Amino acid sequence: MHKNKIPNTVGENMSIDELYRYRTQCGELQCHRINVPEGMAGEIIINISRNEKALSIEEVFVDRKFRNTGLGSSLLSFAEKTAMTSGFQKVELRVFSTDPLVPDHKLQEWYMKRGYEVDGEKMSKRINPRNFEVMI
Repeated sequence: MHKNKIPNTVGENMSIDELYRYRTQCGELQCHRINVPEGMAGEIIINISRNEKALSIEEVFVDRKFRNTGLGSSLLSFAEKTAMTSGFQKVELRVFSTDPLVPDHKLQEWYMKRGYEVDGEKMSKRINPRNFEVMI
């Protein structure tokens, strides 16, 4: 990779892992992980780049053993509170499942129950500061 070139996509000279490391080091990406004694229960990766109009959820993962426990909702709430405290007015994400037991439309329904709407190829939710308690 050329030193002066700032990557924002995977290109000829950069793998997905290299791009992820670069964006994490630059402070664009934050990962919030929930660990249990058996390992990782879930995580959310968010893009907090000020070049964007909305906070972008890059990835949400919840281990099968911890689904339907509220863990996914907690991770989503973390992203929404981060969006609000960072000055974003919207949260965006793309919905696709890597689990054959959970089809895309089921994930869309899950997000819709939490206030997200289909917005072109993405889903999004407007952030209203009145819906959050001030945390000190």
